[in-house]
Amino acid sequence: MPLGVYLSRCRHRVDEVVDLSALSGAIAPEASAVRVVDDLFAPEVVDAILADVSQVGLDSIVLAGDSPERFRRSLSARHMRDRLVSAGISPSRIVHANLLDQLAMTHSGDPDAQAKAEAVVRVAAIQAKTSPPAESRESVPSHRVLILGATSEGFVAATRLLELGFEVIIADRESGTGHARRHEMSATGGYLLSDPKCTFVDGASLKDGLGWVGDYEIVLETPDGDVRLAVGGILLAEPHVLEWVEELRPHFRVDTDEEGRARSLDPEAHPSETVDPGIMVVPVRSEDASTREKVAAADSAALALVMRLTQPFTRHYVETSHVDETLCGGCASCVKTCIFMACSLGEDGLSHVDPRRCRGCGKCVVGCPVGARDIVVSPHEYLTAAIESYASSDVSGERVLGFLCGGCGYPAGDRAGRDGMSYPASFLPLRIPCGGRLDTLYVLEAFRSGFDGVMVFRCKDGHCHNLIGNLDMDRRLNLLRTVLRSRGIDDARLRIVDISPHEGEHFAEAVNELYAALRTITNGKGGPQ
Repeated sequence: MPLGVYLSRCRHRVDEVVDLSALSGAIAPEASAVRVVDDLFAPEVVDAILADVSQVGLDSIVLAGDSPERFRRSLSARHMRDRLVSAGISPSRIVHANLLDQLAMTHSGDPDAQAKAEAVVRVAAIQAKTSPPAESRESVPSHRVLILGATSEGFVAATRLLELGFEVIIADRESGTGHARRHEMSATGGYLLSDPKCTFVDGASLKDGLGWVGDYEIVLETPDGDVRLAVGGILLAEPHVLEWVEELRPHFRVDTDEEGRARSLDPEAHPSETVDPGIMVVPVRSEDASTREKVAAADSAALALVMRLTQPFTRHYVETSHVDETLCGGCASCVKTCIFMACSLGEDGLSHVDPRRCRGCGKCVVGCPVGARDIVVSPHEYLTAAIESYASSDVSGERVLGFLCGGCGYPAGDRAGRDGMSYPASFLPLRIPCGGRLDTLYVLEAFRSGFDGVMVFRCKDGHCHNLIGNLDMDRRLNLLRTVLRSRGIDDARLRIVDISPHEGEHFAEAVNELYAALRTITNGKGGPQ
């Protein structure tokens, strides 16, 4: 499997801490192409990577430098990924090694930084090589938009969308008064009522939903019965109305802040975008916001949605693997485990997954008693090989393996770097999509491999992107503590940390606290005794 590895200086913030030439030499025997570049997003660098794909025949790529969180948010990064996918690289085999936020910005002056950099890149290479290709679903995006909330912002956004030729459905929770009560936008409301492409649904709540950007199916419950809609995007005009958020979260990825309100992907650079690329949120503003502020917030959300829905097509990547029919016994454990109703038993008696409902959290994989399930974005083979690779790295002193959930734990690790926090470079991070994906097997494997401690950073209760993935993980790991003690391993070596994406200081403090505790624990740590 030809692998390409591209090491970024990240505007000389990485190579001040990591010797990239030495790192290039260390990883070269495992790769068909290795380059050290100034900036992965530079057009000439992207062209060079595409040339390697064509000339060397690469089918997996490691982009080492910026955090994968930046690749998720950045428009230039999305364009880069689209070009790589068009060149034949599966998105599941485009893997990011975070040398900036969780290494160079955290371990400046740490003698183990170089060894950690090599370990992180090797683990990324394992993921790129072992991840199965991701299947894709393409669709022409619908130009119908569902706006939740007949607010002033909702009215402004609806007007903008109608002027661009979109069809709009405005759903409001109040019955019969949703549009009439917006007195400050009465003229706009009159225009919307008269436009045949605008429909009001009053007394509505969101009953069901499935799909992805450009192609959603929504069921609204109203006093007059259910209303079924096919829309390309959803605009939440009332992020402060918790009922809308609570109804969206069982069906779509919607992050929430400490107050339970819908939270944007990046409040500074992408204030309207959520984790789900087809759901936009009007940025939360103060209750006494001026009309100008409301209009600006509505314009931001409407424009972000228009950018998504005016593409020639949208592409969704299926995150779960096929069920292994040679192993599946039709026990329905996955059906009971999946809170999103994505799993079912077919007429053949085997498990099947509805990709329009699946969130890729991995809970069904952990719940399957025979190993018939796996997940493209975090396969079992990768996780076990990554633990083994980290265990054999050259970092010194006590070693701690950190499982970081993609919703909160990993972003908090990035925030720690950006906030100038520090902790030992022998803390080795392993990103998982959700706490629900964490099998106790991986914790046992970490201790068997000789790690001194294991940390799990998970979303706080009520904030998990997958609703209860964090709670399911808690139950498994707290039962595991008895097993650890029976093997002579102090269960204080296992820490579960509740965290929010912005709590970088808390992330670093928790890591440093475990390292301090490890110096006082005298009984077994696992591995050869």
